[in-house]
Amino acid sequence: MAEVVMYEESVCNVKWGTFVLLGLLALIIGIVIFFYPAMTAAVLVGLFGVLILVLSFLTLVAALMSTGESARPTLLLLLAILGFIVGLGAIFAPEVFAAFLAIIIAVVLFVIGLMNLAMALAEKTLAHRWVIFLLGLLSIIFAILVLIYPLYGAVILFGYLVGAYFILYGILSLIAGFALRSLKNEYCKA
Repeated sequence: MAEVVMYEESVCNVKWGTFVLLGLLALIIGIVIFFYPAMTAAVLVGLFGVLILVLSFLTLVAALMSTGESARPTLLLLLAILGFIVGLGAIFAPEVFAAFLAIIIAVVLFVIGLMNLAMALAEKTLAHRWVIFLLGLLSIIFAILVLIYPLYGAVILFGYLVGAYFILYGILSLIAGFALRSLKNEYCKA
C-alpha cells in the first residue's frame, strides 16, 4: 500500500509540461538540422575543434606545471601542440576535418564488418548467423560508401543522424509528457 501512495505522490510531482516543451524544442531543432545537414556538420566540427583547443590549453598548463626529469612534461607539451594544430584545423577547415573523422569511422565500421563476417562464417553452430553476416555486410557497404565519398559521409553522419536523433527524441519526449499528464489527471485530484 505504501508503494502505491509513493507512486501517486511521485507522479503528482512530475511537471509533464517540461517533457512536452523539451520534446517540441528537440523536434524543431531536429527538423532544422535535417534540412541543413551540411551546416550542422560544420557547426559540430567547429565545436569539436573548440573542445580540442580547450583541452590542449589545459594540457599545456599541465605540461608547464610539471616538475621533474621524466619525459612526462615533454610528452604533454607535444600533445598540447598537436592538439592546437588539430583544433585550429577543425575550426578553419571543417570540411577536411569532418571528412577525416568520417574516414576514421568508416575504417572502424569496415573492421567491425569483417569481424562479423568472419564470425558468421566460422561459427557453424551459431543460431541466426545469417543476421550477423548481414550486419557485417551492411557495415562493410556503409564503410566503403563513406570511404568513397568522405565529405558526403560526414554530412550524413553528423547532419542527418543527429537530426534524426533529435526528431526521435522529441517525439518520445512528447509521448512521455502527454502520458504523464494523463497519469496525473487520473491519480492527482488536488
